[in-house]
Amino acid sequence: MTAVPRTARPSAQEPPWYRHPMVWLIIAIPGSAVLVGMLLLTLAIVTPESVVREDYYQAGRTINIDLRETHQAADLGISATFEGHPEDGWLLRVSPRRANAAVDGPLEVLLAHPTLASRDRELALTPDGRGGWSGMLEPIGGRHMLSIRPVEGGWLLRREVVLEASADERIEVSARPWGAPQ
Repeated sequence: MTAVPRTARPSAQEPPWYRHPMVWLIIAIPGSAVLVGMLLLTLAIVTPESVVREDYYQAGRTINIDLRETHQAADLGISATFEGHPEDGWLLRVSPRRANAAVDGPLEVLLAHPTLASRDRELALTPDGRGGWSGMLEPIGGRHMLSIRPVEGGWLLRREVVLEASADERIEVSARPWGAPQ
């Protein structure tokens, strides 16, 4: 028996590779990963790093010194009062409850924002002639860490304070040992 050759059927022409949807799906997955990676790299380069302190280790080491000074402020009965409004500014008054706490020189005040260094504020309070200190603070609102101490040291009032408009527009902060409830 002899084999009869089969005649080839006419076949439809195969479309080019770029006409297949599966090829584009396979290309899109790594392509999107590259685009997202480039976007994240751009954000990392452009965004400032103000959240992390440069001297975090040294700041951590000073906590023990601050604790001793904080206890001293609690013993002297140091308290601070903010009067005003976040949009108008604040009058800050610091007063001791004991007469032996009086310091002749000015006080250093630091209001440190928890995450944004650009929202930190520093102020020097001058004696007001009544055994305390006072000064005006520019309009500022929100949550801050308040630190008040004499220029020559001795005691430290450190508390978290939320400067918001309240019904009486007066916020009082008093020195307590670290960890004691406000």
